[in-house]
Amino acid sequence: MKKILIPAVLALGPALATLAAHAAPPKVTSVVQAQNNLDKAAASSQQKIDKISAETQSMLNQYLQVAQQTDQLRAYDDELQQFIQSQQDQMTSLAQQTSQVDVVEKGLMPLMQQMVDSLQQFIKLDIPYHLEDRLAAVQRLRDTIDDAAVPVADRYNKLIAAYNAEIADGRTTATYRGDLTQGGRTRTVNFLRVGHLVLAYQTLDRSETGYWDKQKQAWVVDNNYADAVAEGIAIANKQAAPNVLKLPVPAPEVAK
Repeated sequence: MKKILIPAVLALGPALATLAAHAAPPKVTSVVQAQNNLDKAAASSQQKIDKISAETQSMLNQYLQVAQQTDQLRAYDDELQQFIQSQQDQMTSLAQQTSQVDVVEKGLMPLMQQMVDSLQQFIKLDIPYHLEDRLAAVQRLRDTIDDAAVPVADRYNKLIAAYNAEIADGRTTATYRGDLTQGGRTRTVNFLRVGHLVLAYQTLDRSETGYWDKQKQAWVVDNNYADAVAEGIAIANKQAAPNVLKLPVPAPEVAK
Protein backbone atom coordinates (compact mmCIF):
# COMPACT_ATOMS: atom_id res chain seq x y z
CA MET A 1 0.00 0.00 0.00
CA LYS A 2 1.50 3.30 -1.16
CA LYS A 3 1.75 6.25 1.07
CA ILE A 4 0.64 9.50 -0.46
CA LEU A 5 2.32 12.58 0.83
CA ILE A 6 0.00 15.58 0.94
CA PRO A 7 1.78 18.93 0.92
CA ALA A 8 1.34 20.90 4.09
CA VAL A 9 -0.18 23.75 2.18
CA LEU A 10 -2.87 21.56 0.72
CA ALA A 11 -3.54 20.05 4.09
CA LEU A 12 -4.06 23.47 5.62
CA GLY A 13 -6.41 24.57 2.81
CA PRO A 14 -9.69 23.42 4.38
CA ALA A 15 -8.64 24.84 7.71
CA LEU A 16 -7.86 28.23 6.19
CA ALA A 17 -11.15 28.19 4.32
CA THR A 18 -12.99 27.41 7.53
CA LEU A 19 -11.09 30.18 9.35
CA ALA A 20 -11.88 32.60 6.54
CA ALA A 21 -15.53 31.66 6.71
CA HIS A 22 -15.62 32.43 10.40
CA ALA A 23 -13.53 35.63 10.07
CA ALA A 24 -15.69 37.22 7.31
CA PRO A 25 -18.87 38.04 9.31
CA PRO A 26 -17.24 40.61 11.62
CA LYS A 27 -16.02 42.56 8.59
CA VAL A 28 -19.41 42.41 6.96
CA THR A 29 -21.01 43.48 10.23
CA SER A 30 -18.56 46.39 10.46
CA VAL A 31 -19.43 47.53 6.94
CA VAL A 32 -23.16 47.27 7.60
CA GLN A 33 -22.76 49.14 10.88
CA ALA A 34 -20.77 51.86 9.11
CA GLN A 35 -23.48 52.17 6.47
CA ASN A 36 -26.16 52.40 9.18
CA ASN A 37 -24.18 55.11 10.90
CA LEU A 38 -23.95 57.01 7.62
CA ASP A 39 -27.68 56.62 7.08
CA LYS A 40 -28.42 57.89 10.58
CA ALA A 41 -26.05 60.82 10.12
CA ALA A 42 -27.68 61.65 6.78
CA ALA A 43 -31.15 61.49 8.35
CA SER A 44 -30.03 63.72 11.22
CA SER A 45 -28.50 66.19 8.76
CA GLN A 46 -31.71 66.20 6.73
CA GLN A 47 -33.74 66.91 9.87
CA LYS A 48 -31.45 69.83 10.68
CA ILE A 49 -31.77 71.11 7.10
CA ASP A 50 -35.57 70.82 7.27
CA LYS A 51 -35.63 72.65 10.63
CA ILE A 52 -33.40 75.44 9.34
CA SER A 53 -35.54 75.72 6.19
CA ALA A 54 -38.74 75.97 8.26
CA GLU A 55 -37.18 78.58 10.56
CA THR A 56 -35.95 80.55 7.55
CA GLN A 57 -39.42 80.51 5.98
CA SER A 58 -40.99 81.62 9.27
CA MET A 59 -38.50 84.49 9.56
CA LEU A 60 -39.20 85.47 5.94
CA ASN A 61 -42.96 85.49 6.55
CA GLN A 62 -42.46 87.59 9.68
CA TYR A 63 -40.21 90.00 7.78
CA LEU A 64 -42.78 90.39 4.99
CA GLN A 65 -45.51 91.05 7.56
CA VAL A 66 -43.40 93.65 9.34
CA ALA A 67 -42.47 95.24 6.01
CA GLN A 68 -46.16 95.51 5.06
CA GLN A 69 -47.05 97.08 8.40
CA THR A 70 -44.09 99.46 8.05
CA ASP A 71 -45.32 100.57 4.62
CA GLN A 72 -48.81 101.17 6.01
CA LEU A 73 -47.45 103.13 8.97
CA ARG A 74 -45.19 105.15 6.69
CA ALA A 75 -48.07 106.02 4.36
CA TYR A 76 -50.29 107.02 7.27
CA ASP A 77 -47.43 109.01 8.82
CA ASP A 78 -46.91 110.84 5.52
CA GLU A 79 -50.59 111.75 5.46
CA LEU A 80 -50.45 112.98 9.05
CA GLN A 81 -47.26 114.92 8.34
CA GLN A 82 -49.01 116.71 5.47
CA PHE A 83 -51.75 117.75 7.86
CA ILE A 84 -49.18 118.83 10.47
CA GLN A 85 -47.16 120.73 7.86
CA SER A 86 -50.27 122.55 6.74
CA GLN A 87 -51.00 123.59 10.31
CA GLN A 88 -47.38 124.53 10.94
CA ASP A 89 -47.45 126.74 7.87
CA GLN A 90 -50.44 128.50 9.35
CA MET A 91 -48.63 128.71 12.70
CA THR A 92 -45.60 130.27 10.99
CA SER A 93 -47.84 132.76 9.31
CA LEU A 94 -49.51 133.44 12.65
CA ALA A 95 -46.16 133.90 14.40
CA GLN A 96 -45.08 136.41 11.81
CA GLN A 97 -48.27 138.32 12.26
CA THR A 98 -47.99 138.45 16.07
CA SER A 99 -45.12 140.92 15.68
CA GLN A 100 -47.65 143.37 14.35
CA VAL A 101 -50.51 142.58 16.74
CA ASP A 102 -51.87 146.09 16.77
CA VAL A 103 -52.23 146.06 13.00
CA VAL A 104 -53.36 142.53 12.26
CA GLU A 105 -55.24 141.46 15.43
CA LYS A 106 -58.55 141.50 13.60
CA GLY A 107 -57.06 139.23 10.93
CA LEU A 108 -55.57 136.84 13.48
CA MET A 109 -58.84 136.07 15.16
CA PRO A 110 -60.46 134.34 12.15
CA LEU A 111 -57.27 132.36 11.53
CA MET A 112 -57.05 131.10 15.12
CA GLN A 113 -60.75 130.24 15.14
CA GLN A 114 -60.24 128.31 11.92
CA MET A 115 -57.37 126.40 13.50
CA VAL A 116 -59.55 125.54 16.49
CA ASP A 117 -62.23 124.26 14.10
CA SER A 118 -59.62 122.14 12.27
CA LEU A 119 -58.38 120.69 15.55
CA GLN A 120 -61.91 119.82 16.63
CA GLN A 121 -62.61 118.16 13.28
CA PHE A 122 -59.39 116.17 13.51
CA ILE A 123 -60.32 114.86 16.97
CA LYS A 124 -63.81 113.84 15.82
CA LEU A 125 -62.39 111.88 12.89
CA ASP A 126 -59.56 110.38 14.95
CA ILE A 127 -59.73 107.20 17.05
CA PRO A 128 -61.96 108.03 20.06
CA TYR A 129 -59.45 107.80 22.91
CA HIS A 130 -60.35 110.15 25.79
CA LEU A 131 -62.80 111.68 23.34
CA GLU A 132 -64.89 113.66 25.82
CA ASP A 133 -61.82 115.09 27.55
CA ARG A 134 -60.20 116.13 24.27
CA LEU A 135 -63.37 117.78 22.95
CA ALA A 136 -63.84 119.56 26.28
CA ALA A 137 -60.26 120.86 26.01
CA VAL A 138 -61.02 122.18 22.53
CA GLN A 139 -64.10 123.97 23.86
CA ARG A 140 -62.03 125.60 26.61
CA LEU A 141 -59.50 126.62 23.98
CA ARG A 142 -62.28 128.12 21.87
CA ASP A 143 -63.53 130.11 24.87
CA THR A 144 -60.00 131.40 25.44
CA ILE A 145 -59.57 132.40 21.81
CA ASP A 146 -62.86 134.33 21.95
CA ASP A 147 -61.98 136.05 25.23
CA ALA A 148 -60.85 139.57 24.40
CA ALA A 149 -59.43 139.96 27.93
CA VAL A 150 -56.74 137.34 27.18
CA PRO A 151 -53.65 138.73 25.41
CA VAL A 152 -53.29 137.58 21.82
CA ALA A 153 -49.90 136.02 22.56
CA ASP A 154 -51.43 133.88 25.34
CA ARG A 155 -54.22 132.71 23.05
CA TYR A 156 -51.68 131.79 20.40
CA ASN A 157 -49.50 129.87 22.89
CA LYS A 158 -52.48 127.85 24.15
CA LEU A 159 -53.45 127.05 20.57
CA ILE A 160 -49.93 125.82 19.77
CA ALA A 161 -49.84 123.78 22.98
CA ALA A 162 -53.10 122.04 22.01
CA TYR A 163 -51.69 121.11 18.59
CA ASN A 164 -48.42 119.90 20.10
CA ALA A 165 -50.35 117.66 22.54
CA GLU A 166 -52.13 115.92 19.65
CA ILE A 167 -48.87 115.55 17.71
CA ALA A 168 -47.15 114.06 20.76
CA ASP A 169 -49.91 111.46 21.15
CA GLY A 170 -49.21 110.31 17.62
CA ARG A 171 -45.72 109.24 18.65
CA THR A 172 -46.61 107.23 21.75
CA THR A 173 -48.28 104.00 22.82
CA ALA A 174 -50.46 104.05 25.92
CA THR A 175 -52.98 101.96 27.82
CA TYR A 176 -55.74 103.00 30.19
CA ARG A 177 -58.84 101.60 31.83
CA GLY A 178 -62.24 103.00 31.02
CA ASP A 179 -65.89 102.28 30.27
CA LEU A 180 -67.00 100.99 26.89
CA THR A 181 -70.65 101.31 25.87
CA GLN A 182 -71.58 98.87 23.14
CA GLY A 183 -74.87 97.28 22.20
CA GLY A 184 -76.73 99.02 25.00
CA ARG A 185 -74.40 97.80 27.75
CA THR A 186 -71.44 99.43 29.48
CA ARG A 187 -68.38 97.53 30.59
CA THR A 188 -65.02 98.39 32.14
CA VAL A 189 -62.22 97.41 29.77
CA ASN A 190 -58.52 98.00 29.15
CA PHE A 191 -57.82 100.20 26.14
CA LEU A 192 -54.64 100.09 24.05
CA ARG A 193 -53.75 103.13 21.92
CA VAL A 194 -50.97 103.07 19.33
CA GLY A 195 -50.38 106.63 18.15
CA HIS A 196 -53.35 107.87 16.14
CA LEU A 197 -53.48 104.51 14.30
CA VAL A 198 -55.02 101.90 16.58
CA LEU A 199 -57.43 101.92 19.50
CA ALA A 200 -58.17 98.41 20.75
CA TYR A 201 -59.90 97.13 23.87
CA GLN A 202 -59.94 93.97 25.94
CA THR A 203 -62.31 93.00 28.74
CA LEU A 204 -60.73 92.53 32.14
CA ASP A 205 -61.17 88.75 31.95
CA ARG A 206 -59.74 88.78 28.37
CA SER A 207 -62.83 87.01 27.08
CA GLU A 208 -63.44 89.66 24.41
CA THR A 209 -61.14 91.78 22.28
CA GLY A 210 -62.01 94.38 19.68
CA TYR A 211 -60.92 97.60 18.01
CA TRP A 212 -62.27 100.86 16.61
CA ASP A 213 -62.92 100.75 12.85
CA LYS A 214 -62.35 104.28 11.54
CA GLN A 215 -64.16 103.61 8.28
CA LYS A 216 -67.22 102.16 9.95
CA GLN A 217 -66.93 104.54 12.91
CA ALA A 218 -67.83 101.64 15.17
CA TRP A 219 -66.32 99.06 17.52
CA VAL A 220 -65.55 95.68 15.95
CA VAL A 221 -65.19 92.51 18.03
CA ASP A 222 -62.25 90.40 16.82
CA ASN A 223 -60.73 87.91 19.24
CA ASN A 224 -58.02 87.05 16.71
CA TYR A 225 -56.09 90.00 18.14
CA ALA A 226 -56.50 88.88 21.77
CA ASP A 227 -52.87 87.84 22.31
CA ALA A 228 -51.44 90.86 20.48
CA VAL A 229 -53.61 93.34 22.41
CA ALA A 230 -52.77 91.65 25.73
CA GLU A 231 -49.06 91.83 24.91
CA GLY A 232 -49.42 95.46 23.77
CA ILE A 233 -51.05 96.38 27.08
CA ALA A 234 -48.20 94.68 28.96
CA ILE A 235 -45.62 96.55 26.85
CA ALA A 236 -47.38 99.89 27.42
CA ASN A 237 -47.37 99.14 31.16
CA LYS A 238 -43.64 98.30 30.89
CA GLN A 239 -44.37 94.75 32.01
CA ALA A 240 -42.94 93.24 28.81
CA ALA A 241 -40.16 94.07 26.37
CA PRO A 242 -41.05 95.89 23.13
CA ASN A 243 -42.01 93.52 20.34
CA VAL A 244 -43.57 93.44 16.89
CA LEU A 245 -47.34 93.11 17.25
CA LYS A 246 -49.98 92.13 14.72
CA LEU A 247 -52.63 94.82 15.23
CA PRO A 248 -55.53 96.00 13.05
CA VAL A 249 -53.76 98.93 11.37
CA PRO A 250 -56.11 100.72 8.93
CA ALA A 251 -55.16 100.89 5.29
CA PRO A 252 -53.65 104.25 4.33
CA GLU A 253 -56.06 106.69 2.75
CA VAL A 254 -55.21 108.74 -0.31
CA ALA A 255 -54.73 112.36 0.71
CA LYS A 256 -57.19 114.68 -0.95
